[in-house]
Amino acid sequence: MDKLKQEITKLAREIGINKVGFTTRERLADAPPSGDLTYVLPGAESAISLAVALDKQAIRDFLSKKDQMAHTRDHRASYMKVIKAGMAIEKLLQEMGYEAKALWPNYEYRKGQPFLAMVPPLSHRYVAVAAGIGWLGWSGNVLTPEYGATVSLLSVVTSAELEPDKPMEQRDTCDKCRLCAASCPGYFISAKEETAVNVAGNAYKHNKKAHNARCEVSCGGANGVRNRESKWSTWSYKVLDLPEPGNDEKFMRVVQEYAREPDNRLLRILLDAENLSLPPLESAGPFMDRMLFTCGNCMLVCWPDLEERKENHRLLTTSGRVVRGEQGPVVVKQG
Repeated sequence: MDKLKQEITKLAREIGINKVGFTTRERLADAPPSGDLTYVLPGAESAISLAVALDKQAIRDFLSKKDQMAHTRDHRASYMKVIKAGMAIEKLLQEMGYEAKALWPNYEYRKGQPFLAMVPPLSHRYVAVAAGIGWLGWSGNVLTPEYGATVSLLSVVTSAELEPDKPMEQRDTCDKCRLCAASCPGYFISAKEETAVNVAGNAYKHNKKAHNARCEVSCGGANGVRNRESKWSTWSYKVLDLPEPGNDEKFMRVVQEYAREPDNRLLRILLDAENLSLPPLESAGPFMDRMLFTCGNCMLVCWPDLEERKENHRLLTTSGRVVRGEQGPVVVKQG
């Protein structure tokens, strides 16, 4: 490892980053457009991928409806940790005379795209795969051998020429248990249909996702159930009667009808997600403090061991539903 990589890795570790990987513009040449480093930095040559693991006990308590806030605080803290490391690496590189740019770990999308295309300036997932952090699983999330999909990611793009790390071997692939699809309240993740994406010379097969609104509406908290009769929900008490997969046009028509109702303000905000006004990274704290996580099930259930994944899914689907009580959300077990 060259000296600059050593300095970057040391700095990231001191801040609490669990995994650090390096890749190059050329390594991402076969990836989709959101893998193009030059979109965010025209002179880009390399990128650094940072990953922070989430707390397993907090995840279990979240899935089983014992505690929403422990995971929410931990998830917020993971974002702040990668942001702190990203900004520190950006500063280090700039002080050495290189161009560098740290990106938001989430919530940032390209302008001028089709409605809810939700294309990020740069895909942290593709950078992580190309940098050897992990591989793409059936859910489309990055899976790591140590933590499964339960990581927060951030990328730093730079004009410095850094030696890339080796991507994971193709044998390190998802075993396609489909528990991510079974845990998705919005039917965003298909259990059967698949597609493929090329990253760093490897073809990764994953599910063929439905319209992004399916994820945005339920993962964003505007809907908590698969249908009105569901025995389990996310941490959202909202109930929208949404069409099952197969007709995205009908789905969007129904969602937009719901959005016109006065008590669905959150839904209207979510449907305008690409116009979200983000503060500078150095001012991310107050913004993150407002984040309240209600779902993310596809990522949270996906631990490296299959039996633990099954247990996570069991905890989720036997945890009951959240309903609106006089003093706030109340968990109700379904018979």
